Amino acid sequence: MAASPKPTKLPNLELEGAATAPILHFDVAPVFGVLAGVGRLTVSAFVQTVGSDGTPGTKQVTVAHLRGNVPAMRSLKQAIDGILVMADGEAASEGLPN
Repeated sequence: MAASPKPTKLPNLELEGAATAPILHFDVAPVFGVLAGVGRLTVSAFVQTVGSDGTPGTKQVTVAHLRGNVPAMRSLKQAIDGILVMADGEAASEGLPN
C-alpha cells in the first residue's frame, strides 16, 4: 500500500459560512457510486429508538447525500487520508493500537 501523504499546514483561508455550517456526524458510508461523472456517497448514522411497546432499539438513518465531480471526490479522499494519518499518530502517541 502506498504511503499516505503527511498532513500539511493549510494556507491562510477564509471560509465564508464556516461558523454556521452544519456539522454532519455519521457512522458509516453504506452506499456510493458514480452517475454521469458525478460521485455519489450516502452517509448514515445509527440512532437509538423506543418502540411503541417501550422496547429499545436501533435504526440506521441517512444523514446526507454527498455529490461531487471527480476532482471534488479526490479532494475529499485526500482530506480523509490526512485524518487517518493524524488519527494513527494520535493513537500511537497515546499507546493505543492503530
